[in-house]
Amino acid sequence: MSTWINSARSGARAAAAALVLSGLLSACVMPAGLGLNPAAPRTVAVAGRALTPGAPQGFCGDQSTVRDDGASAFVLFGNCAALSGNASDPVPAHPVVLTAAVSAGAEVGALSESYPQMTEFFRSDAGRAALSRDGHADTVEVLDIRQEEELLLLHLSDSAPMGGAAVAETYWRAITAVNGRILSIAVLPLKDRPTDPETQAQILRQFAAQIRALNQVRHAPTGGFAKPAVPR
Repeated sequence: MSTWINSARSGARAAAAALVLSGLLSACVMPAGLGLNPAAPRTVAVAGRALTPGAPQGFCGDQSTVRDDGASAFVLFGNCAALSGNASDPVPAHPVVLTAAVSAGAEVGALSESYPQMTEFFRSDAGRAALSRDGHADTVEVLDIRQEEELLLLHLSDSAPMGGAAVAETYWRAITAVNGRILSIAVLPLKDRPTDPETQAQILRQFAAQIRALNQVRHAPTGGFAKPAVPR
């Protein structure tokens, strides 16, 4: 009996964590086009500076997309040169955009223990609705879910539009915990410039590794956008 109760509680916690993230993501509408951001920072401090997302080489934070209420946050990373309007700035190796959503606290070990329950949840109607860009389960197909150490990787297809943005239906998402926060990151290929799935997955792993490297030491509370960790 106690095993069943613990399993049920674990499943409930996993579903709750997934719903928190999905609620944050659905509230953040990505703009149809990236706006000019002359400063185009490589890193962005969010959630009361509890976490500093940063992306691989060539990607910069789009300040116009940042949503941050102190407890949860969302930011999009795009082509540095496109965001700054400076052709000499770096560009990513592949034509994708990256998103990072931060929500309520969780430690890596506790969250990863829930990955089997989260996998089951995301394959359900309620889970696919949570992943959907418009909240409808029938727009989402779960192509693959796998665990790689501290990451839960999801290969998804979503036919719902994303705020008018020209992104492809099929993309990769990962869920993990960093600095005591739940983090959901995604690699969104452009609709008219496809990037193969394995390349997307590799970019996602690099994105997660970059965020982990940046957050080994907490940043002092000195403002909103963090100073770039490496020269642009």
